[in-house]
Amino acid sequence: MKIGRRMNINDEALAYMEQKYGEKFEYSAPFGISRSDTHQLLVKCASFPDQGIVVRIENYRSRDRVFSDNYLAVKYSVECTELFQSYASDEIGEANVLFDINTMTLSPDLPANATLYEYLADTSAPLIIMVEVKGSDFISKEQAQRFTERVAANGSYFGIWFVVVDDSEYGTFDIETLSELVGLNNYIHFAMITKFDSNGIKSEWS
Repeated sequence: MKIGRRMNINDEALAYMEQKYGEKFEYSAPFGISRSDTHQLLVKCASFPDQGIVVRIENYRSRDRVFSDNYLAVKYSVECTELFQSYASDEIGEANVLFDINTMTLSPDLPANATLYEYLADTSAPLIIMVEVKGSDFISKEQAQRFTERVAANGSYFGIWFVVVDDSEYGTFDIETLSELVGLNNYIHFAMITKFDSNGIKSEWS
């Protein structure tokens, strides 16, 4: 993407987003730790007023800037939750799926009109998925394996937390509190299941 005259880098980011997605964006806040050659910021738009969207500019001090963003991750967050919830219902039974929007940006080549499945197949930003299961509904590790294989079939890279909790606590967690539970090792079973490269799926159970 090329911008005519030289602007402030944040204004360039807003112009890039407006040009790509066809709506007005506003600066929201700085984001992350910007290295000497990379600048990041959060922007907002009317389509998703309550969600910051990450824009990343590599080589921002040069003419060879590369813009990327996580707009599609925000756009498809509800659809992803519903899709993965259907996988969990099919393969596990009763389960809660919590989908966390990855703040890593997607491939600059991913078009603005990419479909849900084109987004899922972009490996630039692995999916972050938590699956909460009742202790009484956990039968075997194969439940998690089947769920994972459904996610992987979309061509996705991912990090999946499979957390089996006490029946009395099931359904009381959000992403933050379930993360705290795992951090305290206060679960019945826990698996970190990942696929971050072409070497396949890796699972670690506790």
